Amino acid sequence: MPSKIEEVEVSEKELENLLVENPEAIERGMKILGRQIQTDTGPLDILAVDEDGVLTLIELKNEVDDGQLDQGLRYYDWVRTNIQWISRSFKEVDAEELPRLILIAPAFSENLRRIAKYVNVNLDLIEYHVIQLPDGKRGVLCHRIEIGGPPEPPVVPTREGNIKRIENEKVRQLCEECLKELENRGIEIRPIQNYWFSIWYKGKRFMYIGCKKKFFVCEIQKPDGSWTRRIRISTKEMWEKIFNNEVIPTISKIESK
Repeated sequence: MPSKIEEVEVSEKELENLLVENPEAIERGMKILGRQIQTDTGPLDILAVDEDGVLTLIELKNEVDDGQLDQGLRYYDWVRTNIQWISRSFKEVDAEELPRLILIAPAFSENLRRIAKYVNVNLDLIEYHVIQLPDGKRGVLCHRIEIGGPPEPPVVPTREGNIKRIENEKVRQLCEECLKELENRGIEIRPIQNYWFSIWYKGKRFMYIGCKKKFFVCEIQKPDGSWTRRIRISTKEMWEKIFNNEVIPTISKIESK
């Protein structure tokens, strides 16, 4: 059988050797300072410095391990506490820069990646593949995994927030007056997403009002159950026409049921 390139599994020790021999597989300009550095919580796999002089600790696993992040953070605490001492031993380290933490593994679980979003340190997750050449030599390929940030909390729609969408002050005031007019008739106004209001009467939704930059729009259910087209409103006269011709007939129909 002809020889071929293949991906192989390696021990953590073999992985460490490959990365120490070729630190630029991790990142361009990466320089190894030491390996198996003794700390108060155990041996740190690799201590390095990046091309900007930032002290970088690297924690390795040759399998998926959710405990890798916790272990790396314990080493990170030791490195951050001792950075002044470390920088005196390695002049290329900038002690004014916060250290980096790099986790390297063949893969990371969804659970670890989710938690990593909330870790307030300079953290990178790197997955690796070890390739064996036909002559038996081995090399390691690394690629960074996007962590992302915490999701933004959902924005709860409010009446004030929706109306502020309207940039024209007169139209904004008109919209507020129209909503109050509806409420005075016992109609419920519910703010919803994307600067819209859902309009209800006696438990039935019959109208939508949407706030735009220069005007607001209405969609109204007719007495026969069909809906009007989207109607633009920017003046009191336009509103009164829509209110009398479309809104009143519909609420009268609802009241008659």
